[in-house]
Formats: sequence, C-alpha cells, structure tokens
Amino acid sequence: MSRLEARILDASELAVGLKSSFERQITADDVRDFATLTGDHNPLHCDESYAGETNYGRPIVHGGFQLGLASTLVGMYLPGRNVVVGSIRSRFPRPLFFPSTVTVQGEITVWLPHAANGTVRVRIIENSQSVLTAEIFVGFSLHEKRGQPSIRTSPVGVKDTRLPLVLLTGAGGSVGLRLGERLSTSYQVVGLVRPGSSATQGLGEANAEMVECDLTSEDWESAADATFGDRPVYGLVHAAWPGAPQGGLLGIEPETVSRQVEFGTVTTIRLARWLVRHSQGSGRMVVLGATMATMKPVLNLAAYALGKAAMEQTVRLLAPELASRGISINAVLPSFMPQGINSAKTHAAILTETARVPLGRLCSPDDIAGCIEFLLSEKAGFMAGQILPLTGGQP
Repeated sequence: MSRLEARILDASELAVGLKSSFERQITADDVRDFATLTGDHNPLHCDESYAGETNYGRPIVHGGFQLGLASTLVGMYLPGRNVVVGSIRSRFPRPLFFPSTVTVQGEITVWLPHAANGTVRVRIIENSQSVLTAEIFVGFSLHEKRGQPSIRTSPVGVKDTRLPLVLLTGAGGSVGLRLGERLSTSYQVVGLVRPGSSATQGLGEANAEMVECDLTSEDWESAADATFGDRPVYGLVHAAWPGAPQGGLLGIEPETVSRQVEFGTVTTIRLARWLVRHSQGSGRMVVLGATMATMKPVLNLAAYALGKAAMEQTVRLLAPELASRGISINAVLPSFMPQGINSAKTHAAILTETARVPLGRLCSPDDIAGCIEFLLSEKAGFMAGQILPLTGGQP
C-alpha cells in the first residue's frame, strides 16, 4: 500500500477558520494492533466478555487511538509536513465502539503568524450515529530545517542610532512584538526570535532590527558578540520562554522539568553576564515572570511554574552583584492574559478570569510594556531586585 504524502502548508497559507478532514474505518484488528504497539491491553478495549459486563456493554476504542487520529490530522492534513506538536488537550464525551467509521475534522482556531504557532481543534465524529466521541485541541508550531546558524541578523531599518540600545528576547511572541513596538519609540531595539521564525519583519519600520537566535544553543553568546560588535547596550528585556508543558511534577519527564528550570536560572545568568560585558558601566535588565509561579501556582503547568519561580530567585540573587556594576535587575510578573499559553482558552474561561480581577479587566501586553518602560527609565534608578506582580488588585 502506498504511503500518503503529507500536505505542505507554509505560514502564509494558514489562517483561523482553515479546515480539513478525512475518514477512517476502525476495525478490531486496528484496536489489537494499537494495544500491541503501546502495551495498553486494558480489557475494556481488548476483552469482549469483560467489556460486556461493564456499563458500555462491549469493547471501546482507546482514547489514545483517537489522539493518534488527531496527530494524523495535524501532521498530514492541517498544517501538514512542517508541523511539530507542542501540546494536546482532550475530552471524550461519548465512547467510540468498533468496528466503525469516523470522520476526523480539523479547524485552526488560533494562529499567531508572528510566533509561527497556533491551535487546531480536532473533532472525531462516529458516522453512523453522527456522535462526537472526541474533541482534541492540538497546540502546534512550524519547524525549520537544520543547518541554520544559531544567530542571524535581519535588519528592518533602525532609524536613530543615537538612542540607547535595548536587547529584547522573545520578540516574536504576541507580548514580545508589542514590547518591541512600544520600546522602539525611545530606544534602539534588537529583538531576538527563534531561528526560522516568521517574525523577522514583525517590528515594521520602528527603530528596530530582528535577529534569529537560539538561546538554548551553546554558542549564542559568541555569535551575539560578533553581531553586536562594540555597540554599547543599555538594557536587556528577557521575555523568551521555551513553551509551557502541561502536567504535574510527578508525571512529567525529568528532562522537561530540567529544561524549564535551566532556562529560568542558567539562561538568565548567561544573559546577565552578556549584558555586563556589553554595557558601559550602567544599565537595566528586566525579566518577564508570571504570577502563576510563586503567587498562584498552576498545578497543571507545574514545570513552567517551577522554572518561573526559579527565575524570580535568580533575579534576587543577581541584583546585588549587578548593582555593584551599575546595572539594576527586576522582574515583572503579569497575571492571566488571553495570549500565548492561554490563547486556546474558551470565552467562558476568559470571562471567569476577568471576574476575579477587581479592576474589571485582564492584564494586557500594554500593561507589561508600561511597567518595563518605567523600569528602564531613570525614574527607577534605585529599584533593584524587585519582583513586581501585575494583578489588577487580586490578593
């Protein structure tokens, strides 16, 4: 049997509302093969006599099998070949019996072209009864090919080189783009985006340039040194983060926890050392944390919360060392925002979060930008080692 070729959609072809679907027959052999492949021989799926004594009355298809169908939809149809899955959130409202034929429907519900990531909602429908058996939200991004340098400059028109220079990490995200736009009115902004990002033109004609840089690479400092040369750097705003893996600490892979904690600690320290080398005896460093770290930990994002919490303590410990070199470091902790890791939240969930804020609205990228603008200014000259939560009055 010939193998189906994956569809190829690039970033410019993706948009909210784009749909795709396929049909699939599910047989008893398929379920047995899945059990053999995964080792999940639970009798509810594999033992007809056992399943017959349950409230289901007969064997049902594994939930994991349906997750696999969602992976097929995303990896082969929408967006297709260039996709990498970052997260999966699912529910199974009705059991799926076999043999059966299902339609697997996919629709892009979130697409952030500047960050090259989004969400596909996958619905699995059992055809004979038109019953929804699974609804799966797949967070994805578009991968790039290997062989690219860890850092590459793509200038987009710095207008006034007399302005102080600020380095902004995570410039390709929804928050990072807004920070770049706001900061570029008073500073030269060099925004770091991950290699292959579609956000290299994201700051338009502002006093900015975008640079592709992988902060997890071993050599990013030396590559950055070569790019910046002897240009003095006044400030560094650290807004990058390597995703938000879901799960509690007992179930998530140790390597995933290590990556989150290392990014909050070692990467922050490396950035501080780089700023010391490139500053001229004074400067500012601001890192972007989250209230869900130490103030209101989210158990389903435990590794993310732990990494952000570790970054807060890193800021406190770096503060006296950097202050002795004329550089202040502070952290800004936004509360819930309907962007980034929360972009797939339902309207009802957003309304619930809004109702918890005494100010009557959610935190926004402009709220973050205003706080960072203050911390970069001379008015914040005596602030160092501060952790500033943006809660809108929430206790």
